[in-house]
Amino acid sequence: MALVVLASCDVFGARTPEPPVGEAGTWLQPVAPDLVVDNLRAAVAELNAANYRRSLDEEFMFTPTAAAYARDPDQWIHWDQAQENGYFVTVAEAAKGSSGNLLRLEDATTELSDTEYILDAHYLLLIKHGSQQIADTLQGRLVWVITKKADGLWMLTRWSDQSIGTEDSWSDLKAEFAS
Repeated sequence: MALVVLASCDVFGARTPEPPVGEAGTWLQPVAPDLVVDNLRAAVAELNAANYRRSLDEEFMFTPTAAAYARDPDQWIHWDQAQENGYFVTVAEAAKGSSGNLLRLEDATTELSDTEYILDAHYLLLIKHGSQQIADTLQGRLVWVITKKADGLWMLTRWSDQSIGTEDSWSDLKAEFAS
């Protein structure tokens, strides 16, 4: 009798797959330093704060442009992983629903050792955040230090930002959307 009931309710039949819970986005296991760069570019394009945070080392340190530091030195004294994550969560929420966000890196030079990768590049960052206080297109020069951790995965450990002329920089965006 139980078999007849189970067979009639189709408990063991195939069902339509459900969409995944949440927005996983594009994520590549960072087993090489260039994959950290790819993950950060994807996180910007997808406005994916979780994957952005996953790329940052717990010991993360950021050095803003000289102009941003001069405007508000106190803001930058303790800028660490939590502040970096907070700014990106805020800017991603402000840009929610926009498309065409991107990070382009050009004129890059790199250095690689067994445990450290240094990327020095001109960046063009486009985030359609909607604030009238700062441009949607930002540019400057960044230096990323990506280090290999004990588990063999690479993470962004140090970041320094440099202005190019009077253009708004990534530091300016961080200052505008700091939480």
